[in-house]
Amino acid sequence: MRIALLRHGPTDWNAEGRVQGTVDTPLSEAGKAKMRALLPPEGFDNAVVYCSPKLRARQTAACLGLKNVHLDPRLAEQNWGEWEGLTRAEMLARDGEDAFERSGRGISFRPPGGESTGELHARVRSFFHDIAAKGDDAIAVSHMGVLRAAYVLATDWDMTAPMPADLDLKTALVLSLAPDGTPTVARLNAPLRSRG
Repeated sequence: MRIALLRHGPTDWNAEGRVQGTVDTPLSEAGKAKMRALLPPEGFDNAVVYCSPKLRARQTAACLGLKNVHLDPRLAEQNWGEWEGLTRAEMLARDGEDAFERSGRGISFRPPGGESTGELHARVRSFFHDIAAKGDDAIAVSHMGVLRAAYVLATDWDMTAPMPADLDLKTALVLSLAPDGTPTVARLNAPLRSRG
């Protein structure tokens, strides 16, 4: 089976460079307009639709015209704890220039009071395992952290180097899932279709 993972549309906090994490921010008006002009990638018209319970993801699914959406908390963004609502500059001003280094690297990264990247990966792995058993192609509307986690699970990127340049989070990440949920990349950067 295949799954197309999509990131939610733009929010005001995205424009300001603020970490959203578990904060339930809505799409901006520009974000709603952008997503209303789009459709899911080619080949997923009859897919089962899963979605993060966060408002920005649910609004994205609605704007894309997706129906019968199944909310799954495993698709929620990583919990960034005390850093939610802050910009990178504000985090460093508050906690020191080495704040990120002290919070760990790769899957051991954990924002102060938040969820580790390894814990996020375990959530995504569990989701893949459960939906693969059903065998139906799927769409998942989610968040940047979840798409990055899915990419990590499907490749050998260890997250200690910058995100690979060929992973475009404005498009869909299409994975093939084995019966046990093990992902492999089927297509990077599958474009969302224009509604026009």
